[in-house]
Amino acid sequence: MLEATDEALCGMIRRGEAAAFNVLYDRYRHQIYGYVLKLCGSQDVALDAVQEVYMQIWLRAESLDPERSVKSYLFRSARNYVLDYLKKAVHQQAFRQHFMHAFEEGLASSEHVLYTKQLETIKHNAVARLPAQRQLIYTMSKVDGLSNKEIADNLGISINTVRDQLVKASRFVRVYLLRNADIAIFLAAIHAAQ
Repeated sequence: MLEATDEALCGMIRRGEAAAFNVLYDRYRHQIYGYVLKLCGSQDVALDAVQEVYMQIWLRAESLDPERSVKSYLFRSARNYVLDYLKKAVHQQAFRQHFMHAFEEGLASSEHVLYTKQLETIKHNAVARLPAQRQLIYTMSKVDGLSNKEIADNLGISINTVRDQLVKASRFVRVYLLRNADIAIFLAAIHAAQ
């Protein structure tokens, strides 16, 4: 049975043969685990995906089509599991903070270009909503790279005022990003999963 083709295994699984199911499980479980791990980076999610994909195979055994590639079906199911997971995870605070931290620290890879562009647009919108002086101070600091003293000297205000305005502006931008980044994060996650 170990040498049986995928098509033959599907036919046996359709008839309820657990041994054929075990052979199919052993044949692809490590590949599926690696694939899911590559997509989402979580060992726990990868383990769960393998279990879920094979559980669905067993529960829907009668609908297996031996004429269609079971390997493609397994990997497509695993990918869908990851996408569903990411759709739900986008709304979890820890998941969002992980992506936001990567964005703020400039750790976003070239694979996340769409994500980064979306977040830049959201960040720009956040900065545009700041009061005029706070917006100016934030831009001088974060975009122009001026020190607090240089900003204070240029604007004729105290360094403490600059610090206070930067703290308030940074807090507002961070909160705004966290509240409005769901779509960007989801798009990035889908982009990474492709």
